Amino acid sequence: MPTSEERRREKLKNAIIFFIQNDKTIGLTKLMKLLFYLDFRLYRETGESLTGENYEAWEFGPVPASVWREISRGQNCGLNLKDIVTVTGAGTETKLKAKPGARFSDYYFSGIEKKELQNISEMFKDVPAQLVVKASHTRNDPWDVTLKTKGQKAVINYDLALDGCSEEEKNRIKEIQDDNAMLEAMFG
Repeated sequence: MPTSEERRREKLKNAIIFFIQNDKTIGLTKLMKLLFYLDFRLYRETGESLTGENYEAWEFGPVPASVWREISRGQNCGLNLKDIVTVTGAGTETKLKAKPGARFSDYYFSGIEKKELQNISEMFKDVPAQLVVKASHTRNDPWDVTLKTKGQKAVINYDLALDGCSEEEKNRIKEIQDDNAMLEAMFG
């Protein structure tokens, strides 16, 4: 039985494959933003991110730094993304393609995760990266708050996704997180 970390890596890989296979305009920048939206929207709904990645507040938006390093620099961050992604071009012209044999599987995804993956993909399908970047630079969103209060390269706290939620909603998320922690402790 896979560990929770192995499940998260599989979810990350399959989310990347899904985005790349469903939108031919995916480059490195756009992928970083789609993953951010996916994780933070799911966190707001379920109290958990899909990938478990840490996002940093970079000057040009939120970035899952280890994903960026593996894809753009070929550094081994333990994600094995080189097995699924081919990178062409450079800079703003960087495009991503799924490697032959890389196939999307929804095996590890819950129903809400599959639905959100589809929603994010449809919302930004064929939208140029610069517009997706612009959308991710909303005032007082988690990236903006982190950049202003902690500076560049600071890790964005997922709890910032709950800003604007009612106390009732925050309590609901806390209960879900407690239940998940208990299940993780019991079953791994």
